[in-house]
Amino acid sequence: MEIHQLEYFLAVEKYKNFSAASLEISISQSTLSQQIKKLEEELGVKLFVRHPRSVRLTPAGEEFLVHARTIVAEIKQSLETVQKYTNFDKGNFKIGAFPHAEYLGLSKIIIDFIRCYPGIHVEVHSASTDDLLKELREKKIQAAFINSPFTGDYDIDFKPLMSDRVVMVVSASHPLAKEESVDLHDLSQENFLMVKTSPWLRNALLHVCSEAGFQPKIILDCSHVETMRGFLEEGLGVTLLGSRVAQRFVNSKTSIVPIKQVLERHSGLAIPKYPFSKPPLATNLFRKFTLDALSKAPK
Repeated sequence: MEIHQLEYFLAVEKYKNFSAASLEISISQSTLSQQIKKLEEELGVKLFVRHPRSVRLTPAGEEFLVHARTIVAEIKQSLETVQKYTNFDKGNFKIGAFPHAEYLGLSKIIIDFIRCYPGIHVEVHSASTDDLLKELREKKIQAAFINSPFTGDYDIDFKPLMSDRVVMVVSASHPLAKEESVDLHDLSQENFLMVKTSPWLRNALLHVCSEAGFQPKIILDCSHVETMRGFLEEGLGVTLLGSRVAQRFVNSKTSIVPIKQVLERHSGLAIPKYPFSKPPLATNLFRKFTLDALSKAPK
C-alpha cells in the first residue's frame, strides 16, 4: 500500500465519482480506477460499490475511511513540521501572469519577492487567464495573477487584489476624445480594437454593448497592450481597458474617456486547491508576500 493510493481513495470518496476525482488529483480516470482496484486487491476487500455515474462506500470502505484519513493527515502534518525549518535558501517557484500585469504593479511584487528570497529560483510565465487556469489545475505553476470573471470549472483559491472600471481609450484626435464621458451606444459605429483576454471578460464586454443596442465591430485583436498603442494613435478604432491599465498606457497621442455604463474587471492571485493538505510552503509564502505588499501600497 502506498500513500498516493490513500489520497486517491479519499478523492473518490469525496466526489463519489471517478471522473471528478481524477480532475482533482490531475491523473487520468483510467489510472485512478486501476490504482483503486489495486488497493482493493491488496486489502482483499471491495471499498466501493460502483454505479454507472457514481460510487458509494462498502461497509469495509466506511471503516477503512477513518484510518485512511488519519494516516494521510499525520503524514502531511509530519512533512509540514519538518518543512518549517526551511529558510527558503533554495528551491524553484513557477508563477504565471496575464500579459499586462506590469501595468497594475504586479510585476514589482515578483521583483521584490526575488530580492527578498534570492535563493529561490523564480520562473515567470506570461499567458492568458484561460491558459493560466489550465496550468494551475495541472499543477504546472504554483500561483498566477489572473483576471476575473472566469468559469467556476477550475478548482482554485482566488484572492481578488484590485478592481478596475473599464474606460474607453482613443486617439487624441478622435471626435469623442474631449468628452467628459460617453454612452456605449455612442460607439455603435466605431471600429473596436480588443486586447485578447479571457472569454468570460470578453463576453461581459459584448453583453454590455448588446444592452446598449449594438454588436461591436471588432476589427483587430492584440495579445499585448503595447502593440495596441500604435493602432490607437493612428485612429484605427477605439479600445476598452481597465482604468489602471489605461492610465499607465496613454500618452500625448491618446486619451481616456470614462464610460457611463459601469463595467468592472477584477485582478487577483490564484493558487491550486489542495483538498487533503495545505499548499506548499513556497506557495503560501508568495501568497502572504503579495497580500502584505498590496496592503502597504498607496491606494
